[in-house]
Amino acid sequence: MQFNLVSILVVGAGGFVGAASRFVLSISIDNYFKETQFPVGIAVTNILGCLIIGFAAGLFAEKGWMSSEMRLFLFTGLLGGFTTFSTFVNDTFLLWQEGHIGFSILNAGGQVMLGLLFVWIGYSLVKLIF
Repeated sequence: MQFNLVSILVVGAGGFVGAASRFVLSISIDNYFKETQFPVGIAVTNILGCLIIGFAAGLFAEKGWMSSEMRLFLFTGLLGGFTTFSTFVNDTFLLWQEGHIGFSILNAGGQVMLGLLFVWIGYSLVKLIF
């Protein structure tokens, strides 16, 4: 896919709306559940993002209701800013749905395990450098 100034601005606008929405929603939910150590706000935000991306992907795939600019705004920008988790889960689902079961499992497990490993490496680097 080629990109141009319009697509960059569309993604940026969606990203702003998504990130701001994630911040407001997750903090609001966490404030409601003050007594728990579990990150309820971000968990709810991630799951809600999955519902929204599933619904939007269904509309796009089944009905063709979105222009390419709207898809960029919604999927890459808004939902990308709201939660990259929803994009990750949607990609994993699409692999599964297309019959690539092994790749779907590898994507889900691999990204989570490598993600945890690289967060640990990042933290460890800070301890080594500073």
